[in-house]
Amino acid sequence: MKDNGRDLKEIVARRLEFFRKKPESAIYKPKVSSMHIEGLYTETTVREHLVRSDYGEAAGGTNKAPNPIELLLSAVGACIEAAFYEFAVHEGYTVHSLSVDVEGTLDLRGLFMIDDVPACFRDVKYTFTIETPDDEREIRKLAEKVVAHCPVVDSLVKPVSVSGDIRITKGRQ
Repeated sequence: MKDNGRDLKEIVARRLEFFRKKPESAIYKPKVSSMHIEGLYTETTVREHLVRSDYGEAAGGTNKAPNPIELLLSAVGACIEAAFYEFAVHEGYTVHSLSVDVEGTLDLRGLFMIDDVPACFRDVKYTFTIETPDDEREIRKLAEKVVAHCPVVDSLVKPVSVSGDIRITKGRQ
């Protein structure tokens, strides 16, 4: 299947073979840079892309963009869709459409540091809809495998080390 002039099936096959032969080459270290613009609005550079984030007006923002937690949920949906599509094409399945609805439950007391409540999601639920003429059992099996190996989902499910530096500089007065 050609996608944007490229043969996705061949790209996936080459990557699978290469990563099996050279596992050290499979290490991926994405990096982004985010900058506060005004109020609760930020802009993050991801490769050559600009990702905007803001909060709704009721939360003190200007509603120019999704907030960071909504961006995390959108990453869950996008990761599931893209990974499924990639492997469905590689396996020779036909995909007419894909969609993922993602919803999370968050106790905002965690964000506001009230009552020692965790700031993380209590749960994240998705509904993955796949339109295909192919065998439902095979498609479900592939979808379950893809979700289990989606890096965004896996990063939410398994503990991950988060570390960093906090740098304070003298600002303008």
